[in-house]
Parts: sequence; structure tokens; C-alpha cells
Amino acid sequence: MRCGFFLVLAGLALSGCGEKPAPEPALKPAAVFEGLPLSGNLATALAAGFGNCLEDTKGIRCRKDGVTVMGVGPLSAAIDLAGNPARFDHVTLWHPRDQGAVLDIKPALDHAGWHSCLTPDAERLWHPPSPLRIAIDTNYWGSRRLVISAPPPSPTPYC
Repeated sequence: MRCGFFLVLAGLALSGCGEKPAPEPALKPAAVFEGLPLSGNLATALAAGFGNCLEDTKGIRCRKDGVTVMGVGPLSAAIDLAGNPARFDHVTLWHPRDQGAVLDIKPALDHAGWHSCLTPDAERLWHPPSPLRIAIDTNYWGSRRLVISAPPPSPTPYC
């Protein structure tokens, strides 16, 4: 498709026709855990080493392999960008072949004073007064995931 074809024929010029908008600068994450930003935009993710970004109908997923968290790894990590403008608000970690690998992080969290509770789908962990929240799948079909986030304060208890 020729952008502004008829306008050009009429002698009118269109400025910026076909140009992409300038990329948005990286946003400062609300929190960082073990070097992983827990919120931001695409530029934030790319600056943290995420790449291999794939777009689908729901948003964009960017991955980072070879991640080590609390001495456990290598793991795969992903951020999922959604919305307009596109943002992410958590990081998902997993091991592609070892379902138990992310469970090895739990003893390190226990040793560091994190609290936990069980829900039907996940073991939830938190460490007051930190806003960080971790959920480890207990009910899974593919790869067991560990999701780290730093949500805003909520009147609803985490557990």
C-alpha cells in the first residue's frame, strides 16, 4: 500500500507517512528481584537481557535463558507485555525439562525468612515488609512455573 498516494498526486505532502513512532524509553521497574525487573515496558525488558520476543494476539512474550535465582539455575524466564501502551507486571520462571527445579528455590526462601501458604493452585510466598510476591505452581500441566511480582498494596490478604 502506498501511503498518501493520492495526496502526493494532488501535490500535497504528508509528513511522517509510514514512519514508526520513536521507541519508548525504559521505565524504572517497581521492584527488582535477583536482577530481574518485575515491571516495565519492552525497553525495560530488553535492557535486562530479555529477547527472542514473540507477538501473538494477546501481547508480546520476551524470554531470557540461563537465569539463576538464589543459586538455582539455569532457568528460563519470560515477561509478558500486554495493553496499550504495552507493560509487564511479573516475571515467570521455569525449567524446560526438570519440573522440580523451581522447587529448589523454596529452601533458600525459607532460610531468608519468607512466609508461605498453600492455595489450590500455588504455594504463595511473601516476606514482610517487602511488596514482593512469589507463587510456585502446585497444579500444572506443562512446566512448573514460579511467578514473581510486586503488586501494589491490597486490602485483600495474599493468603
